[in-house]
Amino acid sequence: MTPARKLVVALALAAAPARAPGAAAQEPPAVPPQVPAPASFPVTMTGGMTMGSELYAVNGIEARRPGATWQLAMSPELSFFGQFQVGVSVLLSSEGSQLRQNMSQLGLNPRFGWATLHLGDFTKNYSSYTLQGTQLSGAGLDLAPGIFRFSVQGGVSQRTVEPGPDGTPGLAYRRHLYAASLGVGREGGSFVNVTLVKAKDDVSSLAAAQADTTLIDTIPIALRPRVETRPQENLVLGSDGQVRLARDRVTIKGEAAFALITRDLDSPKANANAVPVAGALDGLMPLALSTAGDYAWHLEGDANLGLASVRAGYEYVGAGYNSLGLAYLINDKRAYDLGGSVRLLQSHLVLQGQYQHQNDNLLQQKAATTDRDALVGSATLLLGRRVSTSLTAMSNVIANDATVDTFVVNSHTFALTSSTSLQAPMFGLPATYSVSYALQQASDANIVTRIPDVTVHNLSASVQVRVSRAVSLTPTASLAITRNADAPTQSNVYLGFRGQARMGRLSGSASVTQTFSSGRHVFGLLAQADYPLMWGARLTFQARHTRYGAIGAQPAFQESFADLSVARSF
Repeated sequence: MTPARKLVVALALAAAPARAPGAAAQEPPAVPPQVPAPASFPVTMTGGMTMGSELYAVNGIEARRPGATWQLAMSPELSFFGQFQVGVSVLLSSEGSQLRQNMSQLGLNPRFGWATLHLGDFTKNYSSYTLQGTQLSGAGLDLAPGIFRFSVQGGVSQRTVEPGPDGTPGLAYRRHLYAASLGVGREGGSFVNVTLVKAKDDVSSLAAAQADTTLIDTIPIALRPRVETRPQENLVLGSDGQVRLARDRVTIKGEAAFALITRDLDSPKANANAVPVAGALDGLMPLALSTAGDYAWHLEGDANLGLASVRAGYEYVGAGYNSLGLAYLINDKRAYDLGGSVRLLQSHLVLQGQYQHQNDNLLQQKAATTDRDALVGSATLLLGRRVSTSLTAMSNVIANDATVDTFVVNSHTFALTSSTSLQAPMFGLPATYSVSYALQQASDANIVTRIPDVTVHNLSASVQVRVSRAVSLTPTASLAITRNADAPTQSNVYLGFRGQARMGRLSGSASVTQTFSSGRHVFGLLAQADYPLMWGARLTFQARHTRYGAIGAQPAFQESFADLSVARSF
């Protein structure tokens, strides 16, 4: 044996554990064979796709819908090695038109870890005062490493709409919008965000449509004929955040934003140096005589105290505040609300209440200020497991302080609703009985308009009978009586019957309704069927037919719809 081999053997004997004399030699434990893990496919796809078409037929009046339409919506997402995701959003429709914003959409949304890229058509909301509900056709990037967030997006938020063939104005400028947001914190916990939005209409996109050959060059800009739509520019800076305290039992959140908007880019430029701070703003967005600036903010908090909860909020939206990144906003508003709930009798009795107030004329430039006050209260009582009843009352008052009778607003609305549900057998079959009553009263104290007071009583009842585990039947009846001092009492009777059934993989429902309303009869049929197909797809068919009887000078007519769609989730 060579010296090297002797050294190896000596080291092995020294490292071996000692064994008591006479002890039996132990076999080394068996090593289980290694089973190779199943190979995962490097690319997976999730998402959904829906293809649908609609047929429409009408008899007796002019068609209100195209005779046939189709729509294709897809939102697949590809995942590469479980790390890189690419999402695509596609909406194609035959109802696209050059006279309105087209319905067709195509979007690509690749994602890798904490980074997401948007390409094509997409919607990325920031906050309620800056950017929300506006679809862009362009590009965007979202980064969310840990508690930090950064987002930027830009593109076309409104495409050009030129006058229709009949000459109707219906115009819209092509609008470009750019926005960025920087935030820190967890969105489900405490966080703060800062957002910047810039939007501007392309004046040249409607240059041909707005050309006026009648001495247009000789008329001063301020005196030139106005058109329905003017090119605008907008700048918004806002911040929103949330703080959660006391182990998430208390939440305080708020938002504040400042906005500049130029209503007409063709208006003369303003002397920014004559207004304090306007010079700095002019560097961000050129100021014109049609430029206005204002701010908005809101603060709200809620606390969960176990058996009780409370909520309070305040909102101020200036009369000149506007963001072109919002789909909808009511400005010139000051509002606050208070609400809460309490559970009693081991949660068998729940009481809820809420009060809301809102008024306008924040700049005190209107002839009158309008106030709106709403008060809602409800009680829900559970009697065992078979009986439940609820009662809700609501009062709404809208009034102003106008001194001229013509402009007086003083309307009052009161509503009372009660409902009771009882579970009891019918002919030995499980059934649920429901009865509800509603009272509505509306009045207007304006002595000029002389709108009569209106009182409506509505009583409805229904029974849901489960014939078997797969079949249920529900007859329904309701009666509404409308009374006012200047017209005969009107009644509205509704009768309906609905059935639901499941036969193997096929499920469907059908309903028949008959309404008698102020001398007009309306008859309706509705049928729907749903069937799962192979590969996780689902086929849905719906048909409805409505027959309207003649009333006064309005003729009788019929409308029919048939919808067929195939949806696939993967």
